[in-house]
Parts: sequence; structure tokens; C-alpha cells
Amino acid sequence: MSIPRFALATALALSWSVAATAAPASKAVFEQLKSLAGDWHSTKKGSATVVNYRTIANGTTVVESWTMSPTRQSMTVYTMDGDRLLATHYCPQGNAPRLQFTSPDASGAYRFDFLDGANLQDPEGSHEHAFRLRLDVPGAITRNETYIRNGSHYDPARDQGEDETFERTR
Repeated sequence: MSIPRFALATALALSWSVAATAAPASKAVFEQLKSLAGDWHSTKKGSATVVNYRTIANGTTVVESWTMSPTRQSMTVYTMDGDRLLATHYCPQGNAPRLQFTSPDASGAYRFDFLDGANLQDPEGSHEHAFRLRLDVPGAITRNETYIRNGSHYDPARDQGEDETFERTR
């Protein structure tokens, strides 16, 4: 085998092995999301935010409902699409970005990055473009969200979302 063919064969083998490991990781993360069922309260001083996780559709969908106040709610719906784990965020701004699980980051948080979305036309609006969810000690999770202005360029190096920790309540 010539060197260029060997390099191509090696590159293909590596890409197949990376693709093969992505699917189990996505499925494992989805299973962990299912385990979050219940109510979680923000530990941030002055915050009344409550997040509820529940599984619907015969275990194929996880719904994450946010209540920031009696008149302000949002929802993120997680589902597997083949080997991909997708999250659709239904925002109080009226948009619905879809994000895809990409990988755990250095802290072990599950990273979701923007894929596409609906109702992102308003140049004055913004949307969730990335988020990280870390399962801390049992009974605690930390969420970090990054919003950007619609139509603007996202620079991951400037990803400066704010961490908010939630504790499970029964």
C-alpha cells in the first residue's frame, strides 16, 4: 500500500472509531438525563428558579421545565435522533434553538452546541447558542448557558456564560 493510501485508510479508520464512540456517549448522557427526574431549586441568592425534569413518550424524551417566576417559563426537550442527542430550547423570547450534545468539557460537563433553530430572524433578539450541564455530587447539578445576538458570530473562546447550581428537592 502506498503512503497516501495508507494515510487515507488510517484517517478513515480513526474517523469511524470517533463516530462509533460518539453514539454510546450520547446515549449514556441521555440515560443520565432521565435520572434527573424531579424538582431542582437554584442555590443562587435571591433566585426562585425551579427546574423540573420528567420523562415522557415511553422514555424516549426528557422534558426540562424552567419556572423563573409565575409568568416566566421556558422548556428544553431532549431526544435521541439516531446516534445524536438533541436539545430543543423553547425560550420566553419566542425562539426555539436546537442544540446537539458534542462532548464533555474539561470539567466533565456535558456540552451542547447550536445546530439550528426557529424564529431567529429578529436582529435585536438573542438565543441560547451553547450550554453545559454538569452533574455534581449526588443531588446537585450546575448549568451554564451562553446567549448571543441573533445573526452574530459565536466565538467559543469568549464563551462566558454564568454558572447556576441547582439542588434536588423531593
